Amino acid sequence: MKRIYEFVCDCGQRTEALEVYETTNVLCRCGGFASRVISAPSFNLEGWSGSFPSEHGRFERKHREKLNAERKASA
Repeated sequence: MKRIYEFVCDCGQRTEALEVYETTNVLCRCGGFASRVISAPSFNLEGWSGSFPSEHGRFERKHREKLNAERKASA
């Protein structure tokens, strides 16, 4: 199974490549070899609750729609 890994070359270039787990080196654009490094994951969590921002926005929108529907029904 292939995954995206980050690689860094001695010349300083960083690159991402879709590789199998066993791959530790890939060819860099400069002609040298880039080694696989551990990098931080690239997802964003909301600070106070730990939920994903898109889920929070979806919840908030549905909540507002529900409140508006209830106000119309009671009016």
